[in-house]
Amino acid sequence: MFGLSWGQISIIVLVGVFVLGPERIPTAVSWVLTGARKVRTMASGAQADLVRELGPEIADLRRQIAELQSMRQLPELRELLDLAPGRLIGPIPPDAVDAAANPVSTTINRSAS
Repeated sequence: MFGLSWGQISIIVLVGVFVLGPERIPTAVSWVLTGARKVRTMASGAQADLVRELGPEIADLRRQIAELQSMRQLPELRELLDLAPGRLIGPIPPDAVDAAANPVSTTINRSAS
């Protein structure tokens, strides 16, 4: 319950008995249970609203995800991986990348005659 061990729960109950006293404990327990019931009702209402509003979209997304996962298994798509340019050409040497990024500019020097 809430990630608490039985020892921690018993310590909380004992502190509650000493702080509240025996005459106010039934009122406090009733208040806590009523609050928990209200929170649970609000959460289930919010969940129902979300399912009603987003249900068709979520179902469509789940269907699309299932289709994409089934397409991953197609052998034709696996063969397309072999056509990747990096695999066909091989690695590009660093000097080719530098040359493409910084093209050499040529200037014509005209000498005065």
